[in-house]
Amino acid sequence: MKKLILFLWLTIAAHADDRPNIILIMVDDMGRDWVSCYGAKHATPNIDQLAKQGVRYETAWCTPICTPTRVTLLTGQYPCNHGWVQHFDVPRWGGAGLRPDRFTTFARHLRDRGYATAIGGKWQINHLGKQPEILKQHGFDEHCVWPGVEAFQPETKERFWGGLIATNGKRAKVPYGPDTINRFLINFIKRHKDRPFLVYYPMLLTHGPHTTTPFNKINPPEGKPALYAGNVTYMDQLVGKLVSTVDNLGLTKRTVIIFTGDNGSSSSGVLNGKPYPKGKGREATWGVHVPFIVRAPFLAKGGIVSRDLIDFTDIYPTCLELAGIALPEKLKLDGRSFVPSLRGSVDPFEKRSWIYSQIGNFRMIRDWHHFVDNKGAFHDMNKDPLQQQKISAQDKIAPGRLDRLQMILERFPPNAPAPFPEFKTKHPNLN
Repeated sequence: MKKLILFLWLTIAAHADDRPNIILIMVDDMGRDWVSCYGAKHATPNIDQLAKQGVRYETAWCTPICTPTRVTLLTGQYPCNHGWVQHFDVPRWGGAGLRPDRFTTFARHLRDRGYATAIGGKWQINHLGKQPEILKQHGFDEHCVWPGVEAFQPETKERFWGGLIATNGKRAKVPYGPDTINRFLINFIKRHKDRPFLVYYPMLLTHGPHTTTPFNKINPPEGKPALYAGNVTYMDQLVGKLVSTVDNLGLTKRTVIIFTGDNGSSSSGVLNGKPYPKGKGREATWGVHVPFIVRAPFLAKGGIVSRDLIDFTDIYPTCLELAGIALPEKLKLDGRSFVPSLRGSVDPFEKRSWIYSQIGNFRMIRDWHHFVDNKGAFHDMNKDPLQQQKISAQDKIAPGRLDRLQMILERFPPNAPAPFPEFKTKHPNLN
């Protein structure tokens, strides 16, 4: 019996070692209008290379603003269900933040099943100074993060040059925050190359205040747009360094890399030769429509452009499926895994037929063609991506699509209670 138990344990352990590594990169405040493989004017060669090696999704939605997107990603629930429907800066404004007794992140599931886990970048949904163990409670073995601007702690304001970075609980000012975090994650990958790992990389770039980078500090460009563009260039370079580390270690074939953004751009760019509006915080598709690229060589060959629909609630169940973790019965998730999409499934029942987003009390939904919101907008996204035209009366398909999307939108519940009392003081008009 003991030999049988040992054999089974070794079999399980060997299988666990074959589970893929997962790297989730999320750039801050940058939409598709700054990524050249999506048709942007600005060059992003490293992100483009990732797309050539993987799947580039044409239509992926987050929320229009920072912290609701992060909570949605980590919990797998829509804002109306987790209650974090507007931006709320916990370190600066107070509150309990994301509570591990109420929500189990996907990182926690992976860590509990043997993954080494790390976060590098920005958190902002808990006060790390007052809750020094909170990242471990949320499932991260190690961390290297800017803690956010903490009330009455002016030294926490800076994240870039001379930024205050917390590395596994120890705070220190560093020469340039994004570099310190990138080096930490590269080191983490090298140290854990022989076991499955999760890296969550919510980048500091390209969020304001837009300043110089190590590429242009000596000859700084003039004006905020030029500084923002420089931030995009350096962000792309950091992504390239991380991906090169994976490849140089021989981990390419067993590592999934997801690249995306947390909301639309904070500086308007150019998309397909035309000016594209600034998206951050906007109640429109350009506020939520972000780049979404997945490199998973064991699932998909490179150079694929997919029309399959993705929203941020899908990341959680996808990570669990990749890690071979069955969904717990009591776990409430709004998303669905996009692993079938990566495999090239053509079965419509394995994929989404609509995606959803919201900010505050504003709600929006779309399918492959049409967009509907709860303020009465209805647009053909293929013909009118900037939502400037009414649907033609000659469009015979549109009425049925409108009825279907409105019906789905009306099924969503009222907003859950705000996650903590302080939320109401900053957003008193929310339900």
